[in-house]
Amino acid sequence: MSAFSARPFRHAATSGSGIATVSGTGTIWFVLTTLLGAFLVFQVQPVISKCVLPWFGGTPAVWTTCMLFFQTLLFGGYLYAHLIRVWFSPRVQAAIHLMLLGCAAWSLPIEPSKAWEPSGSESPVWYLLVLLAVHVGLPYFVLSATGPLVQAWLSYRDDHERVYRLYAVSNFGSLAALLSYPFVVEPLLSVSSQSTVWSLLFLGFVLVQGAVAVGLLRLSWRPREGVEDDSRGEAWPGGGNGVGRRERDPSEESATGRGVMAAWLLLPALASIVLLTVTNHVCQDIAVIPFLWILPLSLYLVSFIVCFDSPRHYRPKVYAAVTLLSLGVIQGRDFLPPSPRLIAEAVGCMVMLFGVCMLCHGEVARLKPGVRRLTQFYAFVSAGGALGGIIVAIVCPLVFDRFTEWPLAISVVTAISFVLLFVCRGWGRSTYDWSAAHRLRIPAMTLAVVPTVVAFAFPKDELVMSDRNFFGVLQVTRGEEGLRLVHGKTIHGIQRAGDASREPTSYYGRESGIGRAIRVMREAEPRSRDTGLGKQGGERELRVGVVGLGCGVLATYGRDGDRFDMIEINPSVVSIADRHFSFLRDSRAEIRHHLGDGRLVLERMRDARFDLLVLDAFSSDAIPAHLLTREAVGLYRERIGPGGVIAFHLSNNHLELCPLVQRLVAEQGMEGRMVRSRGDESLATESADWVLAAEPGHPMWDHPLLDVATEASEETLREAPLWTDRNHNLAGVLRLW
Repeated sequence: MSAFSARPFRHAATSGSGIATVSGTGTIWFVLTTLLGAFLVFQVQPVISKCVLPWFGGTPAVWTTCMLFFQTLLFGGYLYAHLIRVWFSPRVQAAIHLMLLGCAAWSLPIEPSKAWEPSGSESPVWYLLVLLAVHVGLPYFVLSATGPLVQAWLSYRDDHERVYRLYAVSNFGSLAALLSYPFVVEPLLSVSSQSTVWSLLFLGFVLVQGAVAVGLLRLSWRPREGVEDDSRGEAWPGGGNGVGRRERDPSEESATGRGVMAAWLLLPALASIVLLTVTNHVCQDIAVIPFLWILPLSLYLVSFIVCFDSPRHYRPKVYAAVTLLSLGVIQGRDFLPPSPRLIAEAVGCMVMLFGVCMLCHGEVARLKPGVRRLTQFYAFVSAGGALGGIIVAIVCPLVFDRFTEWPLAISVVTAISFVLLFVCRGWGRSTYDWSAAHRLRIPAMTLAVVPTVVAFAFPKDELVMSDRNFFGVLQVTRGEEGLRLVHGKTIHGIQRAGDASREPTSYYGRESGIGRAIRVMREAEPRSRDTGLGKQGGERELRVGVVGLGCGVLATYGRDGDRFDMIEINPSVVSIADRHFSFLRDSRAEIRHHLGDGRLVLERMRDARFDLLVLDAFSSDAIPAHLLTREAVGLYRERIGPGGVIAFHLSNNHLELCPLVQRLVAEQGMEGRMVRSRGDESLATESADWVLAAEPGHPMWDHPLLDVATEASEETLREAPLWTDRNHNLAGVLRLW
């Protein structure tokens, strides 16, 4: 007996035809309840995730943690559906669920208030999980139980396996929710409006499912006499003359094996792991925006729709071959230029994800039991999804100090796809010759090891330390030029050895945009806070705000009397900058640290007025888009004093951000000019793009050091995208070549 097995309540329906019917409730209500419930389940995920994304710095881990929460609660809902079906009569089931629907409706609305904004000292994962539980926990729990519960209720009137097609209907509703979000909901509705509309739709769902539940309350049920019990003691709906009774399906009998139930659990777990790993990988290489969460999840759902709609769609040999081809594209990406490489890798990841999901979910659908064990089957499948989420979101960050799950996932997927390609008996069949798997064990094991070995066995530089937390993987490496702080694939600062250790490096050299701006401001005559930039003469004390600490290179520009407010969301960055680099210790300026998301911290610093505000959070491949919106730039302007300057560091391999920022600056009535500098290997500096923003006619524009600064043309400003908190379209800033 499985862990989910229990002796169920014995019940059967009485009807003239011998087939149970739900009085006053047609099949259309079951379909409508399933569609609306599934739509709301997957619409709430991007809605609530976008509410909290800016609070946690726009890191990809926000989506991973949200997915962990939703997958775990989905399992809870499926388990609830299984248990109340096993232990209670339909009337009691209906009464329990009606009470739960009422409580969920009472807990609305779902949008967190400003009081829930994190201060920066909390554990991000646990704080986010608690926040989600308080605001969407009960409504989501009710919605998650809808699919299996409604199918179980429908099976009282129709115990044919076509009831499983409601699962495909459910996933179709989920897919509609995901695809409508980036193209309809997000562009048209603010976050608050999204929460309101979702809450109203949920109330409509409560009424629809409540009608179905009331139909169960009106149904007359009595214990069955003369009906042979099955192995689990359940009497099937139908008349005493056998009408409505279903013959035993041999495949259902075989479904009691532990191996099959293990497949119900482990195959969805693998699909979930690959889903979250691919989403993390793509978001870290591009940007953390809802569309890049939704696309992988949409492919994941499409695989459920296809596999559960009809077994004829499942062709393991075809999907194994497609998966292997996509893996070849991913592994060969380094031979392409940067932007085509990004597109090829993203497409390869999506195709690989779809292939893996089709293989996993196709096998699960092939092994599904009869409808008597429907809720138990779904409980195992959802448990597998939750297990995958726990592994990626909790176990991997605790066990690995780098993003090891990506090459491990590639290794496992490569080996499985290789084996299935050769053991499947034909391109149009779903039967296997498992004796071939034994013969292929050596090449399969080799393929499983190679990606991981390639990823970690040939480091280019000496690894000094590696640290992983909610915000990603940070590494300190030692190369020819000195120590480097690396986040993912992006260098966030270099410190040279010896006498050159106090010199600015990487993107912050003296010829860079920020280096020139500080030198110009230094040459200003000392002034009070309410005057403009004065004539050249004495050195001037500066109050500088910096969003994005890195290893602290900008502190090299500090002088006696200066104050640098360093804003950093990742506590590990602060620790590494203090421990492994000496820029902060050697600086002559007063250094103050502020932990938290840059925008939230600046909102709290209402009295701050900076001479120079530096935004340095956009050089990574994944950018926090909420820091580059019209509303964000308006906040930055409020935080600079008279004659103050805003400096945006916009060096990026894949995104052309300068026109975007110049238009955002122009929208605020400021003048923005771009300074593009070339790197110097002897000084350990990199090519850098900076946009400096100040009031029109600012005296610094006349300084010879800023002759290299270029204004954007009227046409460039007109054609540049304009990001807002409501809508930021990544396609408009993607470098194609």
